[in-house]
Amino acid sequence: MKPWITFILSILFLTSPLSAEDFVIEEARSEDSTATAPFSLSRVVSFAGGLRIFVTTADIEQVQTFLDTGNLEAQLSDHNTGSAAAVSLALGKAIYCSAASQPLYVAYSDTAPVCDGQPPERIEFYLEAAVALGPGRDLAIVRDPDFLWLIEQQ
Repeated sequence: MKPWITFILSILFLTSPLSAEDFVIEEARSEDSTATAPFSLSRVVSFAGGLRIFVTTADIEQVQTFLDTGNLEAQLSDHNTGSAAAVSLALGKAIYCSAASQPLYVAYSDTAPVCDGQPPERIEFYLEAAVALGPGRDLAIVRDPDFLWLIEQQ
């Protein structure tokens, strides 16, 4: 386990876990922190290439800045083998042309498509990670030194 995760876990106050479909999300923050969480995670959806971790925030540009500057890190831990590996995160957006439509997933920097000449009905933002979770494997996302989000599959 990376030293920053060990340090964070030693000073964090864990909140109640959020169940999101087949995943559990635990959000934690340092007991000493007075900062407001820059985002929360609302749900996790697996797909053939990994996970889409949906983000709720008032400032999505700040999340992109954290990624660009290395201030948001992720680590996949495999407790069965005792191994851990850094994971790259990418910000994306899910574009819904109508309430009944399937989302179109595009990179955050991509222009939203026009939906039959109209703007999209809804846009959701997500972090994408090319990982698979399962028994004994979890994904930690850290905004050092104050915040930790831990994702486990149920």
